[in-house]
Amino acid sequence: MKKTLLLYGVLVFAGGLIGGALTDAVCRSRPVRAAPAAPQGDNKSAGAAAPPVITAAGFVLVDAAGKPRVKFDVADDGQAGFSMYDRNNHPRAQIVIDNQGAPSVRLYDTYNKLRISIEVSSDGIPAMRLMDNGGHSRELLGVDAEGDGGLDFYSRDGTVLRELP
Repeated sequence: MKKTLLLYGVLVFAGGLIGGALTDAVCRSRPVRAAPAAPQGDNKSAGAAAPPVITAAGFVLVDAAGKPRVKFDVADDGQAGFSMYDRNNHPRAQIVIDNQGAPSVRLYDTYNKLRISIEVSSDGIPAMRLMDNGGHSRELLGVDAEGDGGLDFYSRDGTVLRELP
C-alpha cells in the first residue's frame, strides 16, 4: 500500500512538472516593444516608413465590464478634453482646453460635484478654486495680471469674507 501511494505521489509530481513546463512553453506571454522612433527629417531619404497615425474625434477606453473609464474627445465648439470616470460613469478628473485655448484641471467628488478647479485664463492668469458641496466657490488662490498673488475666501452666497493680501 505504501509503495502504491509513493508511486502515485511521484507520478503526480512528475505530471505537474511536465504540465507546468508545457503550459509555460505554450502560454508564455510575449513582451510587446514599441517600434523605434522614425528619424527626424525626410522619412523617404532615411528609408524608414512613418508609423501609422490614428485620427479620430474621440477615443473611449472601457473597463472589463464595458463601462467607459477614460475619454479623449474634441467637442464641436473646439474644446478638447481628457476625462476619467469612476465605475458609475461619473467624471472624477478632467483636463480641458477650451475653444479659446485656456487650460483647466477639474476634480470631482464621489457625488459628482466639482470640488477643485485649476485654470489658466486665455490672458495667462492662473487661479485655483475650491468649491463646497453646493458648487459654490469658497476659496480662490491666484495671481493677477501684474503678478501679485492673492487668496480670497467666500461665503456660500459669494460674498467675500477675507482677502489676502
